Amino acid sequence: MRLTAPKKRPNSVNIRELDLNLLLVFNAIYTERSISKAAKKLGMSQPAVSNALRRLRHFTGDTLFYKAGTGVAPTRAAMTLAIPVSHALDTVERGLSSVRSFDPATSTRTFRIGVNDLIHDTLVPALVGLARREAPNLTLEFILQTGDMAQDSLRNGFLDLILMPGFAIGDDVASAKVWEEPFTIIVSRQHPLAKRNRLTIEDIQSMSFAFTTHLPRLRHYVDDIFRSHGLERAVSCAVADTRSLYPLVAVSDLAACVGRHFADQFNTNDSLVMFDAPFDLPTISAHLVWSLDAEDDEGHRWVRERVVEILASAFRLTRPAA
Repeated sequence: MRLTAPKKRPNSVNIRELDLNLLLVFNAIYTERSISKAAKKLGMSQPAVSNALRRLRHFTGDTLFYKAGTGVAPTRAAMTLAIPVSHALDTVERGLSSVRSFDPATSTRTFRIGVNDLIHDTLVPALVGLARREAPNLTLEFILQTGDMAQDSLRNGFLDLILMPGFAIGDDVASAKVWEEPFTIIVSRQHPLAKRNRLTIEDIQSMSFAFTTHLPRLRHYVDDIFRSHGLERAVSCAVADTRSLYPLVAVSDLAACVGRHFADQFNTNDSLVMFDAPFDLPTISAHLVWSLDAEDDEGHRWVRERVVEILASAFRLTRPAA
């Protein structure tokens, strides 16, 4: 019996037939939305870019871009290609850059940082301001973390750094603690229990709590703490982001279990009352997390050291260690 190779499917792709330089051209056209601007960005002539686009159209079997006003607009196929092409080019650039020395004054690398809604306003202005002074050609992209998939974004290379609670960190990543704070239970100053000196177990059992759907693992972590003391949190409301908890609690009879640092920060008009729990609550720590593959990357180290410095300093200034 003779074995024959299976026929290639018509829509299969042989990457060896593709000139990978065409992906640089595609990415530039997609970003600039203009053949002439893409040519200028790449240091190529406009006819050379047009010829590269013609070859890429032949390879993909799609027009990719069509005339729109004074420039071009992407087809649906081009929009589908854009994200994986951009990620692939960034991965190659990071890989090549990591084996060369990093000069912040001249580097043109891109770093993507996963942030949560609480820390965004503290980190972004400070880090961008510092980078504009010391590394003016760096590109910093801040991605709002949603759900519990942040570490997957590190593993697949989409994110370079993320901020997350210490209890959620896996064994296959590196991390640095940026702060640690105790939990507190907050209620409105108009809450029936607000004038108490302290809360009792019975008070906790009578409360209705709000929580955020933003980080499900954090909710489960807090629920497990309550259950370890024989308590089940009664939850009456779930909000989409953590910042919304504070104004919600301030105008309702709901309670929330949050970090003390941010309870202080968002209690701007003294509308919240903070209580220690009538049982031991562990502290919660926040960590900057990155892939083990990036440990020796000089550029990556430059960025993460500054993120740690900014956040640790902000936390100490806002709430000095006892």
